[in-house]
Amino acid sequence: MNKLMPYFRLMKKSIILMIVITLSIAITHDGKEILTGFKHSVFENGYLIFKSEIYSTTALLIFIYGIYLSYIKFNVAINIKADRKSYIKASIITMIGMGIVFSIFTVLWSLILKFVVEYVSGKNALVLGDSAYFVNTFTDIINSYLEMGTTVLYAFSDLSIRRFIMDILGQLLTLFAFSSIGFLLGSILYRLKKRTSIIIFLIIPTIIITIGVTFSIFNTDLIMNYIAMNLADILRFIINVNIRLIIKLLTITISLICSVLLLKNAPIKEYAHDLI
Repeated sequence: MNKLMPYFRLMKKSIILMIVITLSIAITHDGKEILTGFKHSVFENGYLIFKSEIYSTTALLIFIYGIYLSYIKFNVAINIKADRKSYIKASIITMIGMGIVFSIFTVLWSLILKFVVEYVSGKNALVLGDSAYFVNTFTDIINSYLEMGTTVLYAFSDLSIRRFIMDILGQLLTLFAFSSIGFLLGSILYRLKKRTSIIIFLIIPTIIITIGVTFSIFNTDLIMNYIAMNLADILRFIINVNIRLIIKLLTITISLICSVLLLKNAPIKEYAHDLI
């Protein structure tokens, strides 16, 4: 642990900054919605559905933080002390720690927000993540289509300790998956030449998207027929808890393994671009 402490101290300011940014965005966005009289909220089935961006905000910020650790701070760390393994360990522990803090904060914030919204509006409230109205509107359709008896939404209808813990763990896995992807992306950018990075991350995706859009324009009926025929399987895949869990675990494992392989022998930034 002593080997990791210098790196934890190196990350301290950025961790505090991340927490401050998250709090600022959450307070600004959700506070503005409350002060403007729930302008973008929806009243449906006896509930005021309050849309909060806290889930996507924490996911985006922790993804960026993963890139920051591998693409920027890695070079700083090995210039101070070339102990790559210790830095990688410290980074992974930091991402887990940030995931725990953000997960608890996200769920607690949503819970507190529910009571604040109910107090201000005088109505029963459901606090949901992004695009709450879209999800809530289509949940009944999905459930009835698949003949499911349980809802796929978490709206604090069950305030038990077990549900609280399960939501924190679920959010932790989600955030750790995002930070792992960010860490891998930063590792790739660190090791690739700029020209190669532009080709892989800009030119190739642009070509693929252009081909996809062109194909969909001229084959709209074919695509719509495929979706209609496979809608049940698509919906089951999207909302299946076990599938989502497996995807998150695989994402974390693959991302971290690839990141370690890229960084464990990586040189300082001046000589880092020794891959294609």
